[in-house]
Amino acid sequence: MIKYKDMKNIKRLFVVCLVILVSYANVQAMLSRDNIGTSTAQFLKLGIGAESAGMGNAVTGVANGTDSIYWNPANLNYLKKIEFSFSHTMWFENVNYEWFAVAIPTEKLGTFGLGLQYVSYGRLDRVDRTGTLDGSFSPLDMAGYLSYANMYKKLKFGFNLKYIYSKIENSASAFAVDMGTTYNLGNNRTSVGATISNLGQDMKFNYKSEHLPLLFKVGVSHFLLEQLLVALDLNFPRDNEAYVNAGTEYRFVVANNTAFALRAGYEGRNKDIPGFNWINLGFGLKYLDYSFNYAFVPYGDIGMTHRFSLSVKLGKDIERK
Repeated sequence: MIKYKDMKNIKRLFVVCLVILVSYANVQAMLSRDNIGTSTAQFLKLGIGAESAGMGNAVTGVANGTDSIYWNPANLNYLKKIEFSFSHTMWFENVNYEWFAVAIPTEKLGTFGLGLQYVSYGRLDRVDRTGTLDGSFSPLDMAGYLSYANMYKKLKFGFNLKYIYSKIENSASAFAVDMGTTYNLGNNRTSVGATISNLGQDMKFNYKSEHLPLLFKVGVSHFLLEQLLVALDLNFPRDNEAYVNAGTEYRFVVANNTAFALRAGYEGRNKDIPGFNWINLGFGLKYLDYSFNYAFVPYGDIGMTHRFSLSVKLGKDIERK
């Protein structure tokens, strides 16, 4: 039998989902495909972390370690230990995509974080207007994150200061901020989050300036069972239609100090790509303070990608005061 307290939490979750869905419908009506391709620094949309990718990147309201620097800096408040992480993505062709991060929680001053997002496209041939080979060049994209998070009661908040750099042959750079918040409902089984990302300067290559890919999103996560987490994100980009992400994770103990997680998710941004692209899959293995995560992310006829993440936590638990 459902207890009265659980019924209240279910009602709260229903109201939150209803508000989010109504907002999604209203904003969807205002957005159109006319804005596709109107932003630069597209690498900022690639996402990071195998744990997050396995859940379809529906993690605005999810505690996901140092990945929170990218997805929602407010969720850094869930960390109780220093954490280091590294993520590698096997992208298409010769593209290498890496993420490095560290987060340091403190008792009184909040949580501090650093992140580096790096994309290398390999060495490309330079061809002149006549089709003649004229040397080569090595494009790259990079973003550095300086993060801070703190909380007031059940309200968590955080922000990033970002330096963004892109190089083709010429280069361009810009500064931007991300801001996020998370609020826990009821008995902390439900979290509601919201972020705005890439709010900042235009990037200027040669004589033309272009906007950064501004993104607003809201999300909710809920533990249906102690081991079963479900999550939903609604995304509102400036340069495309709104889209939905959804994901789930089931985590269970397999041995002393060892836990295993299975994940599945849907990323609506890829819905128009022809071919198999409708589901992300992943798993994770955690032993003491060491974690390994993997995610399989298909892009239809374009190809398949694989993400790997490693993280380690150091020291004793830090109690927030």
